[in-house]
Amino acid sequence: MTYRPLEISTVTDYIRDTALMGSIFSKDETLVAEDLADGNVNLVFRVSNGTTSKTASVIVKQALPYARAVGESFPMPLKRISVEHHALTVQAQYCPQWVPRVYYYDEDMALMVMEDLNQHVIMRKGMMQQIQYPQFARHLGLFLARTLFYTSDLYCASEVKKQQVSLRINPELCRVTEDLVFTHPFIDHPGNHWNPRLTEEIDEIRTDSPLLAQIMDLKDRFMTHAEALIHGDLHTGSIMLNQHHTAVIDPEFSFYGPMAFDVGSLLGNLAISYVAQGAYGLNTKTVAEYRRWIAESIQTIWTVFSLEFRSLWRTYAHSWKNEVYIDQYLHRLLRESLGFGGVEIIRRIVGLAHTVDLEHITDNEMKTYAEITALRMGRLWIQRSHQLTHIDELVSLMREVAL
Repeated sequence: MTYRPLEISTVTDYIRDTALMGSIFSKDETLVAEDLADGNVNLVFRVSNGTTSKTASVIVKQALPYARAVGESFPMPLKRISVEHHALTVQAQYCPQWVPRVYYYDEDMALMVMEDLNQHVIMRKGMMQQIQYPQFARHLGLFLARTLFYTSDLYCASEVKKQQVSLRINPELCRVTEDLVFTHPFIDHPGNHWNPRLTEEIDEIRTDSPLLAQIMDLKDRFMTHAEALIHGDLHTGSIMLNQHHTAVIDPEFSFYGPMAFDVGSLLGNLAISYVAQGAYGLNTKTVAEYRRWIAESIQTIWTVFSLEFRSLWRTYAHSWKNEVYIDQYLHRLLRESLGFGGVEIIRRIVGLAHTVDLEHITDNEMKTYAEITALRMGRLWIQRSHQLTHIDELVSLMREVAL
């Protein structure tokens, strides 16, 4: 089949021509479509049989040859759906309960048909409403530990791992990350945009040579350390959840990279939400309570991750059994996670892709204060990353900046 972008008027016809009619849907059902694309990159539709008593629905995700939010001036490869399909397949081997099920994959059309998580919300939006998710931190700690350990050299046979690295290199989307995360925010670039009241703060960052050297070192690790199959874009916008269940979505930036990049990206986005909470309401008690939950979630994510990772190591990493080295490895991951998290915070304020956590703030004074606070936190995370020894110190850095 020749590639063509689907539309709300054609996606139901596409589904009718697949084996999903008879498995997910009955063959004689009327299908209806809804456009759900509120992200930056892809086409996303919900297709359902909403007129019947037994409701069934699926999500259709299709790549465009460019970033949807920017247009043809920002080309992107169609094969990113293949990357995402492979990542979801691997993640489902080790964490089937925390990724959406894939029902159908069409390489020619650059699309997948997946489980509709219609009982879930995007975590970023839920956090803007100060909703607490009691299972989230444990689920993400286990997800990170298992997906990263089982795709690393600690578990995989050397020749198998190296073959997978060569097959899953994802150069085009890695270049997007290299540019948008590690390079453009720290130089003059037309893709950058920010609140003009932040210019003095941003100039300080851009002229801080020791800080820039640390960022370059993190960029080097991102480009050269193929430790495990990472999600590559793990943040609160790529997590869907409710009070009982958590699902990690959208791993189209996946490749074999540094484990700490996934951990740091997630922690950095949680920190952005931590800072932004002060502008979401005037009830200081509610803000303090929700910030406490975010801080506890960060601590739990790392604690669960490190305990599970250590347990898997002791069980399966037969040629790497050395308790001193395990400790050193996990301490390095924590320090690198802090550095990557700091870069993520800064680029979300200065670079091309901002977050609604901060963009949603309508009071300009409060928005400016929150953004300056976040920039200082990101800078401090990077500067202090080499000294970090315990997750509690990271939480202390958050509280030190965001009063």
